[in-house]
Amino acid sequence: MYSSDKSGFKEILTNFYKQISTSSNILKLAKIKIDGKKVKRVLYFGMGGSAIAGNLLYDILFDSCKVPIDVVRGYNSPAYCDEETLVIISSYSGNTEETISAAKEAIKGKPQIVAITSGGKIKELAEKHKWSLISIPSGLPPRQALGYIFFPLYLLLGKTDLVAKSQENLNQLASFAAEVACRNDSTCSDGHILSEELAKMVKGKIPMIYSAAPYFQTVSRRWQNQFHENSKSMAFSNVLPEMNHNEIVGWEQDTNVAKDLIVIFLEDEMVHPRVKVRIDLTKKIVKQKGVKIVDIYTQGKTLLEKIFYLIILGDWTTYYLALHYKKDPIQIKNIDYLKNELAKL
Repeated sequence: MYSSDKSGFKEILTNFYKQISTSSNILKLAKIKIDGKKVKRVLYFGMGGSAIAGNLLYDILFDSCKVPIDVVRGYNSPAYCDEETLVIISSYSGNTEETISAAKEAIKGKPQIVAITSGGKIKELAEKHKWSLISIPSGLPPRQALGYIFFPLYLLLGKTDLVAKSQENLNQLASFAAEVACRNDSTCSDGHILSEELAKMVKGKIPMIYSAAPYFQTVSRRWQNQFHENSKSMAFSNVLPEMNHNEIVGWEQDTNVAKDLIVIFLEDEMVHPRVKVRIDLTKKIVKQKGVKIVDIYTQGKTLLEKIFYLIILGDWTTYYLALHYKKDPIQIKNIDYLKNELAKL
């Protein structure tokens, strides 16, 4: 089962906690020139693994950020990008063409700009235009550099006037993340490994991952993306209560497709009481189709711990599923093909 991990992907998973513990030093070394008092909105530009951190910032700071946070995935900058906007340019490689294009458009509005990258053209643009720059370590798949991207930005926003409250000391979270990784590592844990069991359940199925807004809506998307990139398998996600207004009707379809599906609910007690009722009713509808349902509950005391518990669990689950499918978790052949073909044009 383990012969397919030719690139040392497991080591990246076990060392994720280091991305948390080093984030404070990364920010200290950065050249930041931001006046939070002038900021009326935050625009976060990114794609793929570099963009998901922006969505997590929105979720985690939902109750404490005083200004709206919008995540822009694409080539363009919105018209409302102006001098009262804080633009975050996020590209792990520094060469994401959509993000570079959007960044060049954003300049026209004269916003305050922070770039976070490991190098490439984004770093060159930051140095040329004297943007605030957060330099992060290179050498990882962008999707597995989530900690390097998210935590320095989380700490940065916490130091401005934009956030009413944030968790400044992340040492406990780093220890928690290391513990969760150990519990999912077959060479470290001597007990039941949930991610391994989940991978066995999902094998041969198409997972549909449901979570609840506002705090956990990005987590289900992260799981979906990790099934795509790590496991090389199709997956879909949605969020309650929104899916109760559209997708829930799709479960009326009378076909044999149900036998190929497995539904994973990512749950936590923090959700709105009415959403809890909606989750139970949604499960009843899904069960009527004979689809297997798996309930995954958060662990941890803080919102950060709960969210990153689920993220770490999803990363390990998709890793084990990749090995079941005899796929190297790091390789992304279709993305590489697209980039190479686009480069020819």
